[in-house]
This record gives sequence, structure tokens and C-alpha cells, in this order.
Amino acid sequence: MVNTRFLSHELLQYKLRQLGWPGWLGLLLLLVSLLLMLVLVRPQLNKLETLTADIRELKTNPNINKLEIKADNQFDIEQRFYALLPQENEANNKVAEILHAATNAGIATNKVEYSSQSLSATLIKHQIRLPVQGSYVQIRQFINAVLNSLPTVALNDISMKRENIGSDLIEANIQFTMYLRKRHE
Repeated sequence: MVNTRFLSHELLQYKLRQLGWPGWLGLLLLLVSLLLMLVLVRPQLNKLETLTADIRELKTNPNINKLEIKADNQFDIEQRFYALLPQENEANNKVAEILHAATNAGIATNKVEYSSQSLSATLIKHQIRLPVQGSYVQIRQFINAVLNSLPTVALNDISMKRENIGSDLIEANIQFTMYLRKRHE
């Protein structure tokens, strides 16, 4: 009596020996692709099926799982913005800081003009105009010092004039805008 199991095993071994390296490589790639499908693709398919079921459920009942949006003071951007602005009663101190930056840069200021304008219920805009005299480097250092030390001040306009080409002295008109918040009384 011939054992068919033994013959099929020997036949399989014979066929595998005939494959050579290209056949072995093909079998290895086939095995790796099956493993990748089991490890990577199958979990993603399960996730996709779950999401499709969730979408079907949401389509049938749109009121399920509605998020309640609450105004949270910690994340209220507008309040955080206004909290960073100096108050309106600090305007004179901020103008004094600008003038102090001018004297530190070695710039002569003849006068300071400023006007105030209310932009909203909580925001005030102060326009500060400074006619100054100094070298180009001094004026640049002054502007940089003001903008770096006072983050609520913006440079709006600057115009420079030199009397003659050989002169180091420049006359400049500088206009800053300072944003302040109104005091709540």
C-alpha cells in the first residue's frame, strides 16, 4: 500500500527544488504581501467600516452627539487681546517712554503732538507725531527701540529730509500709533 501523504510531500519538495531563486523570491514576496495585508490593511478596513457605520447612524439621527459650544473665558481671544493692551491712563507714561528712547538714541525732539480717537467701546487709538533731528542710524535705532519696547505701538509714517547731500543731519517726521484699552468705570 502506497502512502499518498508521503508521495504528495515528496512531490512538493521536488517542485520547490525546481523553482530556483526566482521562484523562491516570488513565494517570499507573496508571503510578505499577505502578512502586510493582515497587519496593515485589515485594521484600516475595520476602521473604515466603523466610520461608515457612524456616518450612516448620523445621517439617520442628525441630533446625536451634537457638540455644545460654550464661551470659555480662558480661550476668548478678544479678551486676551484687550488684556495685553495698556490702559488709557497709561498713555502719558508710554509717550514718556517714547521720548526717553529718543534721548537714548541721541535724537533731538522739538515737540510732540498727539491726538486721541476712540475706535470702539474698548479700544482707543493715540496718534503721536514727532519731528526729530539726527543721523539716519540714530533715527533707525530710535524706531527699533520704540517698536521693540512697546509692542502696542505701530509705526505709521516716516518722512525724512536732508538739507544738503554732505550733511549727516536728517530732519524726520515720525508718526506712531499707540493702541490702548478704555478703563471700565
